[in-house]
Amino acid sequence: MRSGLFGIINIGASAFRMVIAEFRKNEVKELEYLIKPLRLGVDTFSQGYISLEHVKQATEILSNFRRKLDEYRIDDYRALCTSGVREARNKDFFIDYVRIHSGVELEVLEPSEEVYIKYVSARSDVPRFDEMEKQGVVFANIASGNVTLSITKGDRVLYSGTLPYGSLRLRQMFVHVPFLKRYKAFDQYVDNMVKTVTATIDPGEKVSCLIGGGSSINLMLRLFNPRGDSISKRELTEFYKKVRVYSRPELIDELKLREDEAAVLVPTLSTYIHLLEFTKSDRFYFSRSDFPVTLAEFYSGRLKDPGFSRRVKTTLMGIAEKYRSNIPHVKKVVRFSLALFTSLKDIHSLTKSDYRILEAAAILHEVGYFIDTKDVAQNSYFIIKSLAIPGWKRKTTQLVALTVYQMGRLPGDKDVSQMDELTVKERLLINKLSCILKTANALDAGKNELITDFTVDIRENMIIIDARTSREPFVELAAFENQKRMFVETFGIPIDIRARVTYE
Repeated sequence: MRSGLFGIINIGASAFRMVIAEFRKNEVKELEYLIKPLRLGVDTFSQGYISLEHVKQATEILSNFRRKLDEYRIDDYRALCTSGVREARNKDFFIDYVRIHSGVELEVLEPSEEVYIKYVSARSDVPRFDEMEKQGVVFANIASGNVTLSITKGDRVLYSGTLPYGSLRLRQMFVHVPFLKRYKAFDQYVDNMVKTVTATIDPGEKVSCLIGGGSSINLMLRLFNPRGDSISKRELTEFYKKVRVYSRPELIDELKLREDEAAVLVPTLSTYIHLLEFTKSDRFYFSRSDFPVTLAEFYSGRLKDPGFSRRVKTTLMGIAEKYRSNIPHVKKVVRFSLALFTSLKDIHSLTKSDYRILEAAAILHEVGYFIDTKDVAQNSYFIIKSLAIPGWKRKTTQLVALTVYQMGRLPGDKDVSQMDELTVKERLLINKLSCILKTANALDAGKNELITDFTVDIRENMIIIDARTSREPFVELAAFENQKRMFVETFGIPIDIRARVTYE
């Protein structure tokens, strides 16, 4: 957990924001909050790249932010870009130009991490979130560039993603449509978003609560001035019917909006109404969390998610079920993998985070059978690689996918291309984890749960697995024999098994 001064710069689609905060024990003191409008998203969402004019304007803003950091003598900062930069074809040029001319090192925030941070913030900010989550929650962070959605029920994540339906993006997409008809285009496009998301969720899953967040919330609060922590669907719908045919000058004059607010109001309202229809709820609740402040709290270690590991495991098990894995076998392989990991800790020298990668790989090791019984390792790799698990970095997903691939690949199979991108340390990690997973899988190779438990005896020149079994495990012994070479080539020590029949 960080202490002292910390800086966060958030480069969004419509504005640049900087927070300078001081952290002492459990206290957070906001020292400065700066905001500079610059709509990079107008470039990115309309032409696909950031113009040189806006690159230079961004650099000037960030140079001023850098000077402010220097005033406070802050070296500990993060400068994070979201969709306005992330989706620009010339993002590498933008990042490099800013670094050279302002001294600010930019990072692109991955969509899955963006969703996760906003979700965790809402959990800590919205009263009764846990109670609502039991009924199913749609958390929608509606920003200028994207809508980030996290749909959860209990400990399960039913959907998590960053979708190209942000209010500014919609405005740019349909700028050519006459304003009297433009709301119809917004409605059609947002309706498509809801259909896309619902198609990924089991029809039997019902969610009934909507929680909103993001840059749209301040505008909603100012327009509706709610007394409590929610806004009703009736209020939203009546207001939407009134303003959806207003021109931008009318929105500015009658509602006293800024020009940037007038540009995004109608698509924002459309999005909330469609999400309310999806949840069949009569109101939506809101999180007042400010994203740059949230980022400062998250990266300083103040914002925590105590249920993260449990929720990830439950979500992964749901994915395994979705791809029709043999769940009793999966649970057995998970238990055996983790037991081997613990027993062999003096040999493998792996960490707690590596333990979590192994656990995830064990849960998902069979998903490739859903496609075909041939090329299972490669099928599993591509399925896992495509997952977006809230809180997982892209690298974590990659390591899980490669562990499963390496475990299941057959002699003569070529490495998938991402193996070539690994460092020596990462390649060794994959070899160690896949070897443990392959050994655990061999202990239930027949999927009959014959081996009920085992102990590990580590000797000077041999590792012995002493397995307890209900009857002679012929398939397991054959599978174990096939993986012994991989084990000795990885760890430099042979491994063998002794099966003790306790009942037949």
